Amino acid sequence: MSITGQVGHVALAVQTAFGTPNVTGAQYKAVKITGDSMVAANNPLVAEGEIGTGRDVSQSINGGFSAAGSVNGNLTARAAAVFLRGTLGTMTAVTADATNGARDEHTPADALPVFTMEKKVGTNVRSANELLTLQYTDLMVNTLNISVPAAALATYSAGLIACGEQYISGPNATPTFPATADDLLVFHGGRVRVKDSTNADTVTFASGDNDTTFQSLEVVINNNVQADEYTIRPSRFLRSLTEGIRSVEVNATIVFQDYNTYRKYTYGASTNTAPTLTQYMGAMQFVVANWQLADAEELIKLAPTGAPTNPQGIEVLLPKLAFTGLPVALTSGRIAVTTSARALKPTTGNIIKITNRPSGAGF
Repeated sequence: MSITGQVGHVALAVQTAFGTPNVTGAQYKAVKITGDSMVAANNPLVAEGEIGTGRDVSQSINGGFSAAGSVNGNLTARAAAVFLRGTLGTMTAVTADATNGARDEHTPADALPVFTMEKKVGTNVRSANELLTLQYTDLMVNTLNISVPAAALATYSAGLIACGEQYISGPNATPTFPATADDLLVFHGGRVRVKDSTNADTVTFASGDNDTTFQSLEVVINNNVQADEYTIRPSRFLRSLTEGIRSVEVNATIVFQDYNTYRKYTYGASTNTAPTLTQYMGAMQFVVANWQLADAEELIKLAPTGAPTNPQGIEVLLPKLAFTGLPVALTSGRIAVTTSARALKPTTGNIIKITNRPSGAGF
């Protein structure tokens, strides 16, 4: 008998410093995943093209060691909190109140935290040797994709880069998944609001800003981390990682039903009839939760009648988006347009702000 599924998990803990693995089991946060491509590579140095040895290469030595890949899964408050902490760098607990309850706000930081991550692979049903536990150290979350398609579960994919990897005989972390932060988040548990940018991350949305034309929405955060700090001494292992320019982008599929939307996204304003030198800047807020939200509702503690006892979810604010346009083409049936927008840093505030509920779902 072979067991190929339900065998493994990942757990992450913040390190106090680069080069100091976290071995305190209670500080690890376990995350459920549906896929994993985190693999190691020795990148051998092959002596090709040597004259005088014939056309067959005869020598090779170990090159730089690397460990990189991604994990992906269904979006939960726990998964969002853990990987948003790594991708954006800052997590601030917001004082609880009777309406909103306890929640965490994630905003960008120039310096990213480093993690220790443990991964269990395999099964010990037939042999204990088939259960492998790996520890990755000095790890950064390079990318995070949060996808919300219509008629489907919300999902995430986190790209990871680590300086070190080692086999450990047993994990430090004991995986636990809190009932208050582990519900699946889904497309009908939220809404999308869009309006003109105020060039600040304080945006007041109203129910009239609700946009019901989005069929899918994806936010992509990319830190452009470079695994390039190899040095001649002391070893063939990475000395450190380098954060690059952060990019935040939105990819969306929108049902076309208003020519003013085309004029706004493509020509710069809904009153323009041709391209101008003006580029449209919009603000977007969307919520994904574990229960069906009424249009006017926010991500609050006091859920409407029939909602779960523990409302969970994320609220994403993108205060300044530069849209590429609305490329409408002739087609049969309903016209759905795929477009993208690049987030820019507003004059006041942050390029992106994400609120996670409940507080404590992550670190």
